[in-house]
Amino acid sequence: MRNVIITGAANGVGKAVARLLKEENLILIDNDENELIEIAKEINKEYYVCDLSNDKEIEKLISQVNNKEIDCLVNCAGMWISGEMSKLEEPSYKEMNEINRIKKVIDTNVFGTIAMIKSIFPIMRNQGYGQIININSQSGVMCEPPFPIYNATKQSTNAFRKAIQNDLARNNIKITDVCPGLIQTDFYKRANNELPKEIMDNGLTPEDVAKTVKYVFDLPHEITIPSIEVRHIKNY
Repeated sequence: MRNVIITGAANGVGKAVARLLKEENLILIDNDENELIEIAKEINKEYYVCDLSNDKEIEKLISQVNNKEIDCLVNCAGMWISGEMSKLEEPSYKEMNEINRIKKVIDTNVFGTIAMIKSIFPIMRNQGYGQIININSQSGVMCEPPFPIYNATKQSTNAFRKAIQNDLARNNIKITDVCPGLIQTDFYKRANNELPKEIMDNGLTPEDVAKTVKYVFDLPHEITIPSIEVRHIKNY
């Protein structure tokens, strides 16, 4: 069994990945304590409550897992934000785009991902191997005008992955971005930006994305996929 850290494990894709990889030794991470405890109990796994936008909490988390070998880090944690610049004063977008929330989204989506990779890298380098899988987005490979801030966060982590992948490979560490299209989760609802049913019906399920993660996870170590896109066939 491999030791796997999954961030964002309390909901959506992270929860689906946790269920699919339940035969491995999992460490589940999320800031939603109630939901995190529920999935941890369901599959009988270790868990830590951590806000990945907070550097002190990440430092505490790493100090708690630093004595373990980490075979794989799956970065699933993220936040949604929508709204073109000209619409940010409209009621449906204003609260979601308050400056403090914009910072929270950037800190979670960008800082949280980079900080987890930076923190886990020394463990993987010292043990001589490792794997990192980031749940990115179609917004990480194309610019979608209605979501400029979300685009910026996903393009940022995509650029970061590209910039470090050769360095990681020299240390026998693989890194992959899994870039899904629309997913049928409460991701949007939690941002008070629930999408119409006719749009959501053409989305992937969390389990679809989890199966893609498992495919990447199960490849022989000498085979790496830098980036993989996955969409529902009706969502083009």
